[in-house]
Amino acid sequence: MGITIPDGILPAGVDAAILIDTNTPDQLGKIGERILQSETPIIVIDHHHPHPDTAKVASLMIVDESAAAAAEVVYQLFHASKTELGVVEARALLAAIFVETKHFLLARESTFNVAAGLVKAGADPRHLSEILSTPFSRSERVARLKAAGRSQISIMGNWIVATSDLGSYQSSAARALLSLGAHVAFVAGESKDKVRVNMRATEDFYNKTGVHLARDLSIPIGKKLGGVGGGHPTAAGLSVPGEVQEILKICVDVLRESAGPLQT
Repeated sequence: MGITIPDGILPAGVDAAILIDTNTPDQLGKIGERILQSETPIIVIDHHHPHPDTAKVASLMIVDESAAAAAEVVYQLFHASKTELGVVEARALLAAIFVETKHFLLARESTFNVAAGLVKAGADPRHLSEILSTPFSRSERVARLKAAGRSQISIMGNWIVATSDLGSYQSSAARALLSLGAHVAFVAGESKDKVRVNMRATEDFYNKTGVHLARDLSIPIGKKLGGVGGGHPTAAGLSVPGEVQEILKICVDVLRESAGPLQT
């Protein structure tokens, strides 16, 4: 797309650091640490449920939880400021929306209005699949199959919850478990003395139970266990100290408590 990726070094003398679609600075790794250490003003643009730790360090938070993608919020800021979008920017924002809404399957009315504006600005939706399509590698395919083979099933009324442990590709594996029939999937693995859990749920589960994976599970679990969590209603992540199977059990238990009488 003609966009260069920074090498992770925070430029000197910047006026502000803008975090887009980033629930916590921890997600940025070393550059996130540098931003916090530099005391650079932080502006958050997002559509996630706000993480309390991020709210504490942010100078300004622009959050719209009704947006299907953070790129929608960015577009609205351009529109409100009457700043003209270039073709590269329009293409990047449309690509971001395309990915985050699962090829518009999770789009809302506002999403299509924004997409129309981006097309008018020069983005060509016909090229998105070519730009973004990445075939599964052999290792990812094997990981997805291993996750399915190791999965454990919990039944909560009409809902099927699958858990599995995997050393890599947890996000891909969680999506695979949903495609196989689970309504909620937790896939965990160890990484640098922490347990990382990728959480996924179907839209049907969220709509009928109201359980928000970030608000009700990953954020409170992360806070309770001395780690960090964040994400969306149907896609969230968690990084905490502990043992994989123990953390997976906690996730299922908290999910059961959150769903309560809405499990059926």
